[in-house]
Amino acid sequence: MQQNMQNGWVKDMMQYQAKPIVQDKFWIVEKNGEKVGTLRYDDEYILTVNSKDVRVKSRDDLKNISFADTQVISTPSKKEYEVHGYPAKTEPFNGIYDLKRKLPIYTKQEKSTCFFCAGYYIVNLDNGGWRPSYCPKLISLTRNEYKGPFKTRLEMQEALRLAR
Repeated sequence: MQQNMQNGWVKDMMQYQAKPIVQDKFWIVEKNGEKVGTLRYDDEYILTVNSKDVRVKSRDDLKNISFADTQVISTPSKKEYEVHGYPAKTEPFNGIYDLKRKLPIYTKQEKSTCFFCAGYYIVNLDNGGWRPSYCPKLISLTRNEYKGPFKTRLEMQEALRLAR
């Protein structure tokens, strides 16, 4: 391993790289750009791969660790959905723009009759005052005073701040 752990090291003909998360304390270990484990330092280096820890005293000792059985740790990518330019929590079905209410609405299943409103909102509840809401049910907005839709959480938070 090279002196600074940002550059990575070559072992078993594969490229491993330790990307610092907390300076001189914690790194994400990657193989060919995919996460394979973590490395942390607290009096000794602790490499964690596949829920197994390997402890070594120095950076030089890291060179002697065998990586033959490392597997890529899959990190599920969060899919982003939208309806008419507004973010949606789940995959939208039957996405339409309600011209009367000026709301992007959708269902969560193809044959569902329960509509949700894409985007961020603030809703004035009877007893609770203004509350933030992300993709609320259409019926919730028809029963309460609301402001929105907003395309980002930041826009919603600013509207909430002004409404209080």
